[in-house]
Amino acid sequence: MTPEQASARAALLLISRLVRNHGLTADEAATAVVQRRRRETGPHTHLVIVEANAVLAEAFAPMRKVIEAFQPIAKAAAAAMADLVRAFQPVAQQAAAAHRDRPAWASPYGPPPRGRNRKEPRRVR
Repeated sequence: MTPEQASARAALLLISRLVRNHGLTADEAATAVVQRRRRETGPHTHLVIVEANAVLAEAFAPMRKVIEAFQPIAKAAAAAMADLVRAFQPVAQQAAAAHRDRPAWASPYGPPPRGRNRKEPRRVR
């Protein structure tokens, strides 16, 4: 479905809801939708916003229920992760203290190789 087709379907949906829920004629509803789309004000443009919000609320109601169902799980997972972080803090502090036996710039693998043994990329001329 192209964006133009989706926009046309949304407009038809809003027009039908305005006719059914607010007693507008089809012409009044279509005019209100077009005015709202052009960001103009008219006698019924506020009803277009009301119906658009109602459509979105109806469409997202199932997702809202899923999110509400997962909230306890998310809270429990967050609490478990916090406990895990607290459990590993002493170990991380000990590991950080163990690495303080050499300067920060020194490598644990010793100095870099020098002279002949050092592998340098060949230069292409």
